[in-house]
Amino acid sequence: MTRLAAALGLCLLALPGAAAAADAPSKLPARVWRVGVYEDPPYTMRGSDGQWRGLNVDLWKEIANELNLEYRLGEASPDTILDDIEHDRLDLAISPFSLTIERERLVDFTHAFLIVETGIAVRRGDDEQRWLTIARALITPTALRLYAGITILVFLAGAILWLLERRRNPQFSGDALQGIGSGFWWSGVTTVAVGYGDKVPITFWGRMVALLWMAISLILVTAFTAFVTAKLAVSEFGQVRGPASLHNAVVGTVEGSAVGELLRDQRLKHRVYPSVPKAFEALEAGEISAVVYGSAILDYYAERDPKKNIEVLAQTFDRHALAFPLPNGSPLRAPVNDVLAHFLAQSAWRDLQDRWLAVENVAKAP
Repeated sequence: MTRLAAALGLCLLALPGAAAAADAPSKLPARVWRVGVYEDPPYTMRGSDGQWRGLNVDLWKEIANELNLEYRLGEASPDTILDDIEHDRLDLAISPFSLTIERERLVDFTHAFLIVETGIAVRRGDDEQRWLTIARALITPTALRLYAGITILVFLAGAILWLLERRRNPQFSGDALQGIGSGFWWSGVTTVAVGYGDKVPITFWGRMVALLWMAISLILVTAFTAFVTAKLAVSEFGQVRGPASLHNAVVGTVEGSAVGELLRDQRLKHRVYPSVPKAFEALEAGEISAVVYGSAILDYYAERDPKKNIEVLAQTFDRHALAFPLPNGSPLRAPVNDVLAHFLAQSAWRDLQDRWLAVENVAKAP
């Protein structure tokens, strides 16, 4: 929310400039403007015909048509595109850039045109994997030794009580197998503090053994509960169920993105990948527990995952504002902001968002 507030603050600071631009139309020099773009669907993507499509592409076309701009759309590297803008090798970029204070120190931005959510993608089979992990944790060699040790102790306590009670207590009478079985039953229900009372010792030494076993049982049950709780906690550690659990996991994001800056600021363990598909590969391979990036972009790639192993959680991590970056002092800023201010208030902008960002349409996007 801090980043969102900062981004909106930057937008508000820029509003006076937009109002001035609306009062006096800007005159732009006649030239071919250099516009950079890279693939980040559904905002920007290249079709099989080589043409660029997407929400940001359509928005830019509306702006360019309104201003009668002649421009050349060229593919740029996401790693260097901001540097190209900072050093005037590009006049503007239309790929989805988050408006952040750090980036404002390097380049200028238009007004924000969209508030987007940062999503979390996880493996779809994580629920089943969770139970498998818990099962494995509870049948480790250490766990099996603990279970065996408790069983042996319960058996020995029952056998000792039978030896002490068998001659005077009809509840433990019968042959050795029946008697030991009765003793085992008594020690078992005593251990778990059930104590049905159907079998109780009546001799002095039998009752002394019973008292001792009750004390030992408390220790055994406490130790067993602590062991199981620890195993369950370890099995849950690293599993992402929402934003809060990101602190216990290693997550992935895209190199050079504002999300990476956010993860660093919040001291979350993360790895960066050149693209969302590469991050998804790492997710499926178990290298990371989640991918954190723009929700619409995650939805786009999750819908196209041939294995359908990835889902985007309903809970989001953060929000940020999108804007077009351009060089400091660019003559484009004021007229572009003027057109943006008018277009964003029209129904045509809402139609574009529905076309490219609605979940049911993301799956159909080319």
